[in-house]
Amino acid sequence: MLATQYAEYCGIEAQREGESDLAFRSRVSGALRDQGKLIEAHEAYQDKRWDEDGGVSLGIMGAMAQLMQGVDYHVSGEQQIGADLAAGVVVQNPKPEVSLDALLLAMALFSKF
Repeated sequence: MLATQYAEYCGIEAQREGESDLAFRSRVSGALRDQGKLIEAHEAYQDKRWDEDGGVSLGIMGAMAQLMQGVDYHVSGEQQIGADLAAGVVVQNPKPEVSLDALLLAMALFSKF
């Protein structure tokens, strides 16, 4: 498991007795994210290398989108991993464009003159 390798290499506490693999991966990925190790954090969370994908690129893309937009959700660790993934989903699935006609129709239907 990648989280085990990263925990050992980065000085993060090893998997605790009774801690599930998912909980361990989440804890390690959060610690790595707090250390500024973006790629490693998402690799540990997904238990895949970035070039194998499996959701790693989604998290990285979301983190980059937040950075480019100057967005800060004031979360850290495991919560930031979730924010990265959520932002990645939004980036990959932008809202469809609305035509001017549809916008005018909506304004006419829902506005009070």
